[in-house]
Amino acid sequence: MALSDESLRERFGKLLDTAGQMFWELDRNFTVVYANDYLISIFGDPVGKTCHQFMAGTDEICQDCPVRKIFEGEERSVSERMRYDRNGNPIWLQHTATPIKNGAGEVIGASELTVDTTHNKNTEAWLRDSERLYRNLVEQVPDVIFSLDRNGMFSFVNTQVERFLGYPVQQILETPLRDYISPQDRTLVDTILQLQPEAIWDEEVAIVDARGNRKFARIRCKASFDQLGAPVGYEGVMRDRTVRRKLEEELKASKAALVEKIKIIDELYEHIVQSGKCKAIEEHTAEVAHELRQPLAIVGGFARRMDRQFDSGEHIDIDRQKQYAGIIVMEIQRLEKILDRLIDFTKRDRLKLQRINPNELIEYILGIIESRMKDKQLRLDVQLGPEIADIPLDPGRFQQLVMNLISNAIEASPIGGVIELHTGVSIPSDKALKAGSLESAEFFEIKIRNNGPVIPTEALQKIFNPFYTTKQHGTGLGLTVTKKIVEDHIGSISVKSDASGTVFTIWLPLTEPYDRSRTGFCYLEEDSGSPA
Repeated sequence: MALSDESLRERFGKLLDTAGQMFWELDRNFTVVYANDYLISIFGDPVGKTCHQFMAGTDEICQDCPVRKIFEGEERSVSERMRYDRNGNPIWLQHTATPIKNGAGEVIGASELTVDTTHNKNTEAWLRDSERLYRNLVEQVPDVIFSLDRNGMFSFVNTQVERFLGYPVQQILETPLRDYISPQDRTLVDTILQLQPEAIWDEEVAIVDARGNRKFARIRCKASFDQLGAPVGYEGVMRDRTVRRKLEEELKASKAALVEKIKIIDELYEHIVQSGKCKAIEEHTAEVAHELRQPLAIVGGFARRMDRQFDSGEHIDIDRQKQYAGIIVMEIQRLEKILDRLIDFTKRDRLKLQRINPNELIEYILGIIESRMKDKQLRLDVQLGPEIADIPLDPGRFQQLVMNLISNAIEASPIGGVIELHTGVSIPSDKALKAGSLESAEFFEIKIRNNGPVIPTEALQKIFNPFYTTKQHGTGLGLTVTKKIVEDHIGSISVKSDASGTVFTIWLPLTEPYDRSRTGFCYLEEDSGSPA
């Protein structure tokens, strides 16, 4: 039964055959009464079968059947579904149904135009996959990826911005980039909106995060244009440079500190040459040069490594840069220690004497070194002579010499060893290896013994020499300075080492020295009544 003009239908069907589109007609019972050749070539001949039997292999009318909606009163109905062609291949179809009416306007059937949308579906799936892949890549990049509209407002930004700025993505969208820039750099950032085609904006600016912290970012940005060349916005990358900037500043500070230390070395050398210590230093020029050159070489080497990586523009290995900076700081501290020892060795400060009980000063020092003793599980045997009275001392210098000797004892002692510290009043009888001559009849005596390894005789002969050390990172000036402090007090120091351990003995006069010309000293104002 023909539902429409047969000749017109045939011409329309042939036209759709040429266009590669499917056309069919159905009566009110959903039975196919016509199908063009192109549909038949794809699915076979459906004439005489219901559409749901032919396409879905079921006696039930499809839920989203566009023909049913036409019979229910709609003038046009569209649906899309996946079917299988005559060879079993999946194919996506878009069905557009319209009513066929008789002269009285009654719906007597439906015509259906069916289009193969498989390519479109595959393209959509490819685009979705590409977009998902792009978004995954964008989210995995450690930098902030962003897009701005023509007014400089964020139109897209990846989640890295939450880590860097501390704001959620949704809060940042449709807000201007300049709002997150430090005021002094906003004018510079505004020039992004003046970018020309092919131009790249590349600057380092200060950023303010959600907590008000000042950070630094390198921003690279390029204008984007539509096919007609009209500007549509800007796309860019924001890289966190805060740690790198801090490392650069630390490097500059280290360089400045190094220059300052070198200046001190020059001044110190000039002072040494002019001082009475010149001969002692001349004898150890090689040691001085070696001790100073070693940390300087290390600092210079690591500073140059950092400099090269900064200048190269390559990705910065933050952990490696922190390691380099730590080494530089450690070596500068080592250099400072050497310089402090040199200054102590050469300076001619007058002693600030006051009458004080040395046992009290020793007890204070023992409290300071308690934790170091525990670290090596050392036991301390202390016997402070009760007969000790106040004697003329410079408290700071005396504490320094005691601290030097105890520190040496701790370093020399084995784990679990014993350090003995005894004080008393005595007249020294053993003059072996002592420095200085003794003029007083009675002396305050302090002995500090450790049970570490024996010091060879050859080493004992050099132990008070400037820059002589057996330690890997020692300055070789600790005992030299200690000896100088003892001599400034008109005292004497000796050292012995045998299988039982090593003992340092110091004697300091109980009374004012007979010959004040041997050293420079003064009494503090509170003791101004004492002889000066």
